[in-house]
Amino acid sequence: MKKIVQNFNNFVSKTIFKVQNKTNSNLKKSNIKISNFSKYFIILFTSVFVYLFYLLVPLLYDKNWVQNTIENKLINEFKINLSSSADIIYRILPAPHFAIKDSKILVNEIKESKSIAEIKDLKIFLSQKNFFDKEKMNIKKVVIKDANFSLIRNDLKMIDEFSNENFSDKRIKVSNSKIFFKDNLDQIITIIKIKKAHLFFDNEKLINFFELQGEIFAIPFIFDFSSQNESKILREINFKAKSLQLDISNQSLKDKNQSISGKNIISFINSSVNSEYYIEDNLVFFKSGESKIKNLNPSYEGKLSINPFDLELDIDLGNFEILRLLNVNSILNEFIKSGLLSNDNISVKISAKAKSKLNRIFQNTEIKFNIVNGRINFNNTKLINDKIGSLVLKNSNLFVKENKLFLNTDLLIEVKNLDNLFSFLNTSKSSRKPIKKVLVNLDFDFLSNQIKFNNVRVDNNKVDEQFLRIMTGFNDNNLNNITKGRRLINELLDIYEG
Repeated sequence: MKKIVQNFNNFVSKTIFKVQNKTNSNLKKSNIKISNFSKYFIILFTSVFVYLFYLLVPLLYDKNWVQNTIENKLINEFKINLSSSADIIYRILPAPHFAIKDSKILVNEIKESKSIAEIKDLKIFLSQKNFFDKEKMNIKKVVIKDANFSLIRNDLKMIDEFSNENFSDKRIKVSNSKIFFKDNLDQIITIIKIKKAHLFFDNEKLINFFELQGEIFAIPFIFDFSSQNESKILREINFKAKSLQLDISNQSLKDKNQSISGKNIISFINSSVNSEYYIEDNLVFFKSGESKIKNLNPSYEGKLSINPFDLELDIDLGNFEILRLLNVNSILNEFIKSGLLSNDNISVKISAKAKSKLNRIFQNTEIKFNIVNGRINFNNTKLINDKIGSLVLKNSNLFVKENKLFLNTDLLIEVKNLDNLFSFLNTSKSSRKPIKKVLVNLDFDFLSNQIKFNNVRVDNNKVDEQFLRIMTGFNDNNLNNITKGRRLINELLDIYEG
């Protein structure tokens, strides 16, 4: 290689000097002068020609040597175990690089290596410092395009360990790719579309940095991760989904004993929920910090398992009108309609209770929100009137139909004190009937705020059509209209034969 380059340089030098001497001789004979512009043009043209030749030098490298060198440098500098094909092309635009088709990223397991990524288009960009000495070939950055990453639980642990070490200060860029998260049975749990992402070590701030712009469940988001790996590992994670008005930030600290503690802030619709947590035996235990939800200061505690996703959460909302949480504009409804929660691999058990002195009907409320095998329900949700009785949801199912959110449920009304009920309703003595239980099956449309009554039983007795017809007066679900509610219930009591 050195001989080829040296011979070429000698050839160029001799040619230029020969032309120059001949030109000078002719000029002396003809007494013609060359303008400064012509001189500069000749110098520029010669420089460009030499520079282009210099950029083309890697074309002379042996392809097998290039393949082996790239693979070795990627694993040594980037911790990427690449299995590349022989389809390698050298290009000088937009910058000198090797383009590799159909390569794979491998990880080593106990018995054999396995592929965690299939890359259709991989570009290895080179530093231009010394192309004449191929042994000094230096990678400047790595660009991955049209790749499919396939990850399971153990792979996430490997990535976590990888982030405990400093990344390369040379950037890795990824675009137009996908991440397939799978369970141990190789079934796809979820897919993340990567619009663009980049990863590198920031030499100025001395931190690892990773940023991803993508989409999950058709929801665009931005995710960034940074870590500072010293005697203690400090990490910061931020997740933003603008369409959901959701912003999640997390800071954690791991000490020498591998103990992890941290703080988490979830912001949505002008509210924020702050939590403190610690991790033990793959379980996250957490409790409330300083939170702000529309002048409300809730307290809560719970535990979370990541894989599979299993959440248990108890919330005390104090003096709060808890039924507002079911408003169709709430973030919960947006999550449900997106399909994010309807996943067989998600298990959720949330209990939210509150006392409200302002509500004239229900003074104590406890909402149960459960996700089991991809189905959402409010079973055992209870609304209590301290003087009269309670209302409990049974056999409930929350679902989306034609982009509308519906709740089908059995509603069990138990009367504990008839005298207090009749006094509250101003029921005439002639209409007072010995009623203990009322069971109603209904559909509730969260978008239109309408109720459809499917079946009604009073003390296990069927009711007639007239009874059902009067009940349609409750369709608008206006529980604050106590005067209307009293009138309708008294009409029902009046026609009920018992």
